[in-house]
Amino acid sequence: MSENTTALTQHFTLGKLFKYVLPTILAVLLASLYTIVDGIFVSNFGGTAAFAALNQVGPIFMIVAAIGFMFGTGGSALVGKVLGEGDTERANGLFSFIAYVLIGIGVACSVILWFTMEPILKALGATEDMMQYCLAYSRILIPAIPLFMLQFYCQSFLATAKKPTLGLVFTVLAGVTNIVGDAILVGVLSKGDPIKAVQGAAIATAAGLFIGGFVPLIYFARKNTSLLRLGKPIKDGKALAKTCGNGSSEFFTNISGSLINVVYNSLFLYMIGDMGVAAYGTVGYVNSIFTAIASGFVLGVSPLISYNFGAGNTDNLKNLYKKSMTIVIIFSVVSTVVIELLSNPLASAFSHGDATLQQITVDGLSIFTLSFLFKGIPTFGSGLFTAFNNGKVSGIISIVRTLVFNLATIVIVPVIFFHVFGSSYEAAFYGVWYSVVFSELLATLMTLWFLKRYRKKYQYA
Repeated sequence: MSENTTALTQHFTLGKLFKYVLPTILAVLLASLYTIVDGIFVSNFGGTAAFAALNQVGPIFMIVAAIGFMFGTGGSALVGKVLGEGDTERANGLFSFIAYVLIGIGVACSVILWFTMEPILKALGATEDMMQYCLAYSRILIPAIPLFMLQFYCQSFLATAKKPTLGLVFTVLAGVTNIVGDAILVGVLSKGDPIKAVQGAAIATAAGLFIGGFVPLIYFARKNTSLLRLGKPIKDGKALAKTCGNGSSEFFTNISGSLINVVYNSLFLYMIGDMGVAAYGTVGYVNSIFTAIASGFVLGVSPLISYNFGAGNTDNLKNLYKKSMTIVIIFSVVSTVVIELLSNPLASAFSHGDATLQQITVDGLSIFTLSFLFKGIPTFGSGLFTAFNNGKVSGIISIVRTLVFNLATIVIVPVIFFHVFGSSYEAAFYGVWYSVVFSELLATLMTLWFLKRYRKKYQYA
């Protein structure tokens, strides 16, 4: 048994498990900082309208990036299981086949969006003032969509290949490139011109994506010391369908999450205008940090679960499940407390001295953060069933959580607040923020039910 394989089958303590998944957590977290760093620079050097434009166009790119996330999480679950069964040659062939298909899809998405971005933005309600900034930003990033997808794909498989630390190195380099690019192109060269600011942010992001998406692909294509190598594909339609099924939960989570962001942007645009979109953008950035850490943990622990599931090691499965739930609960509670305490400085980072925007953001953030108490368990639960190659249950959790519960509460809760706490704008406004809290509470209860129902089948508890 190789050193790489032994690392996947060891009995983890709480500390060892956290240490193992930490590189993947940090890598996913740093990858999520692209838009946050862009937002910080653009909000301070380009103004509120330009910042709002980034938040308006952001969900569109996250929707196509979700395809990379689906292929990465779904494919790594399948390949990890095959590795656990001892068939290394098939694992490498499937890994290569899925990668090539993803690249083709990425190119196709770039071509389609190049011709449809403006009508899509108009349909989403982008104002005339915002439209010029949206197009200036997106025209530069659209050709980089395949790299956006590959970054998520390679990050998932670096964990499966027992190279999570290398994944962190690639992401750090990509993040540094993005930050330095923003500092030079936006902070210095834009000279307060909003168009130049958003264009500079897009160029910096594209440069970071090249390092985060293309360079890891080159690593896999060359002779390396990991468990996987990009080479001759094994064309298997059923395996591709299984990959999409496994990763459907992560795909729908990202897709529906982006759609929900569109709904919130539209609501706040109607209620407050550009300032409302900007405030929600800041809250969304904080939420993306939480989501990145939670998703990074799931990406890091999933290969361990898939491998031991394929190897039939139920003792390790039980240990991994117990330790993982402990980490998720601790993280959820600590995150809620920390963000509540830091709501003012976080809001000030994006308000560029606007007292009204600062207050709106703080009010929304202090309410929204309560949802962090409940977000961790549904995220882990969905990832757990993906690791077991049960895309059906994983997909149900994700779709019901992000579409059914989110859309239902965003309609019902503001109406209840409006009638119970007074027929006023403020009551409806706070109801919109609280809708997320109730949505995640319902998602947690649903996930706990699934975890109890399937524990005997997969023998993880």
